[in-house]
Amino acid sequence: MKYNRYTGQPQVLFFAAAVLLTLSAFSLAQTGRRVAVTFDDLPATGGESTLIRLNRVNGDLLKKLAAEKVPAVGFVNESKLLVKGEVDERLAILDKWLENGHLLGNHTFSHIAINNATFEEYKEDLIRGETMTRMLLEARGLKLKYFRHTQLRTGPTEEYRKNLSDLLKDRGYTVAPVTIDNNEYIFAAIYADALAGSDRLLADKIAEAYVDYMESVFAHFEILSKDFLGYEVRQILLLHANELNADHFDKLASMMKKRGYRFVTLEDALNDKAYGLPEVVSTRGLSWLHRWMLAKGLKIREEPGIPDWIAEQFNRRRS
Repeated sequence: MKYNRYTGQPQVLFFAAAVLLTLSAFSLAQTGRRVAVTFDDLPATGGESTLIRLNRVNGDLLKKLAAEKVPAVGFVNESKLLVKGEVDERLAILDKWLENGHLLGNHTFSHIAINNATFEEYKEDLIRGETMTRMLLEARGLKLKYFRHTQLRTGPTEEYRKNLSDLLKDRGYTVAPVTIDNNEYIFAAIYADALAGSDRLLADKIAEAYVDYMESVFAHFEILSKDFLGYEVRQILLLHANELNADHFDKLASMMKKRGYRFVTLEDALNDKAYGLPEVVSTRGLSWLHRWMLAKGLKIREEPGIPDWIAEQFNRRRS
């Protein structure tokens, strides 16, 4: 038997102890993981949603959030509320988020495309998008605090970005950045198609691939965070209000918990010192981890791709 020349102990025991210490350190690192969960495009993705769909998506999503004890922020596009004869019912759906202890934020009125809008156009859409959301919050003694950029784009030029940043500060907003960016919308689109076609087997297959994909995305940004920051940032996850998450958020939450995550509020996540780092302008929607890296002159590391068969399904629906 070989002995360790420093300790005099059998090498196999030394190795086993080292493995246990490594696993213990890994376990401790995992228990320190935190994630804030956010949902864009409330009351739901898609501009032509019926009340039946909106009630179903939001009702099932809120039930799963409650079961998993997840505090969330939902970002609203108020244009989706203005349907003749349905405004009160649509507002009531949003109010359910507040009733369940979550918060609402501004995601602009029409989900305006920043790269195609002048600053004045974007400003007008942003202000128009806060009216009813602010009313709902104030009725419960709360303030409208958070803003999420559409397409995760903060401006096509540095001047635009600075003007928008100044506007948000003037109106009392805190920007809601994203570190766990992803292509969930692709899975959601073909999942909705499968449901519409009553193809439950395909829908289940898509959902399983979605959770696996999201785990690969989490792993990517965990490693990226440690390599760049030296520790794992308190992550902020971007999701959307849609059938996919309404049906399968519990599986997504289970994956996160197995990776050692604790669910925290957006406010808690933003207390991480990393969110004070400088960022750069980008015409792409990027994780803030990538924005901070670019500000340091570093190259970004592209996030994991989607499975080929998922991409084929998605491309087929657009052709």
